[in-house]
This record gives sequence, C-alpha cells and structure tokens, in this order.
Amino acid sequence: MNNEDEQPPYKKWFKLLFNAFHNDETAIEFLNDSPPVNFIKIINTKEEQLIKILSFLSNITNVVVWYWNKKDEPKIINRAIEYIACNFKLDQNIVSTDLNERNRLENVKKKDKEWKMQKELVEKLNKDDTIFPGFRYLFKYNWVPADNIGANDLILTNGKGIFAIVETKRAKKTGRFFDKMKKKFVNTEPKIDKHKKSYAIYQAGVYKQKFIEQYKGTYKDKDDPSFDIIAVIGIGIGENNERWSFKPFDNQVCETLDRIHNKHVSVKSPTYKWSVNMSESSLSSVSSVNTNDGLS
Repeated sequence: MNNEDEQPPYKKWFKLLFNAFHNDETAIEFLNDSPPVNFIKIINTKEEQLIKILSFLSNITNVVVWYWNKKDEPKIINRAIEYIACNFKLDQNIVSTDLNERNRLENVKKKDKEWKMQKELVEKLNKDDTIFPGFRYLFKYNWVPADNIGANDLILTNGKGIFAIVETKRAKKTGRFFDKMKKKFVNTEPKIDKHKKSYAIYQAGVYKQKFIEQYKGTYKDKDDPSFDIIAVIGIGIGENNERWSFKPFDNQVCETLDRIHNKHVSVKSPTYKWSVNMSESSLSSVSSVNTNDGLS
C-alpha cells in the first residue's frame, strides 16, 4: 500500500466509496488492501457505526468488506462531502481551466436565451446568490463524450474532486385562453413543461454516466491537465434558478454543500433512476475505478 494512502486526505478511498454510490451499491470488497482505521473514523463515530466492516481470510487472501444500509447513505455522503470540502486542497490547475472555458462560453456564436441562462449561472458561481454553493469553477463548456452522442451544457467543479454535470432548459410555457368577459385571448401564468423538465434531468443523467465511465476516477484528455474525480452529480436547471436533481444521491451532495456554505436552496427531487450499464450486483470491486492518488 502506498504510504500516502494512509494519510489525509485519503483520496484513493474516497474514490472507491463514491464509486459505490455512483453504481447504487451498498458494499465494497477489498482484497489485501483495505483503508486505514483513521479513514473510517471520518464516517463512523462512537455513537453511529454507519459503515459496518467484515474481515476474513480466504485462500490466504485477507478480505475486508464494507457494507451499509441504504437509509444511512445520506449521512455517509454528508460526512464524506464535508470532509472533502473542508480538508482537500484546491487543484491549482483548475484556475486556468476555468478561465479558458469561460472564454469559450463568452465567445460562442449562438447567444440565445438558453445561453444567457448558462452565462448567468456561471457568472454567479462563488457569489452569494449562486444556486451551486461550493462549485466555483467552470470545468467544461459543451463537453462531448467519446461516443459523440451530443454535447453537454456545463460541467462545474469545486476544484477538489466534486463535479456537477449540468443541463439547462427553458422549461416554462405560457398558455392562452379566450376570456368571454373581456372578449379577448389572455395569457395564463407560466408553468413548467413537464416533458422539457424530464428531458433536462434525463440528459444530466446520461452525461453524468458517460463522464464517470469515460474517465474512471481521473480526468485526462489530450494536453489538458489531469484531475481527480471523486464524486459526480447530474443536475437539470430551469428558469428562476430551479435545480432538479437526477437522483437522491445528487440531491444529497447538493444539500450538503448548501449547508456547508450556509445556503438553503429548495431542491426538487425527481423520481428518475438511471440504470443503463449499471452493475446489478450490490458489491463494488476496488478494480472498477482508477485510484491513482496523485496527478499525472
């Protein structure tokens, strides 16, 4: 085991933990390489043993299994995200990446109403009225996965391994009806188009999964700097700064960062569950994510 893995900030072990969350798994198996005791203390307290530990010998191999109840997952996510946000150092490469991507956003030719939504969202990052507390940087504008299925709108990051895959959508629509008393057509109050909202959430989920599968714990693309990927969430955004979470996990990460940064944003949780290419097993293998604990 690398000695750095035994010391804070325990990046390798957080990657494995969140890889299980990404795959809706509630257990992780470690073969001859288990996390240090001090890491589990970040999650477990004397009062609450949220993550249970089994250890046994199998064919001269020391096997350690972490497992937890699904109902305890919000608390585990809360403690893990808080530790990362408060103890991890900022990856300095993100500053230049953020500047480059903001320039790309600014110089786009098609500046329609949805582009204005995106520009306003990015300009408010790290300001008091942001809807993404903790996410200070624009990581990618119009990111295209390797299979070229389309272009994602925005990818945000806190510069410490947490990423938000964001899809914006102008989802409000105004209806009209004929007012017999006034003898004219009258506009109704704007309402959310449920189909557009659903599609924004669906897109966020698709691009989130593509991002996770393509980079497997470490972002590296062409001549770009490499970045550690620990947690990835999918979020849809509508008018009036409405934030739609793809899954309960995404909602929990957002709410934890809201709390850390003293924000109280109302997040509407969707009922969607992304399952394509997900493992049917409830057990996460340590080989399923790149656990390189340093920048290459």
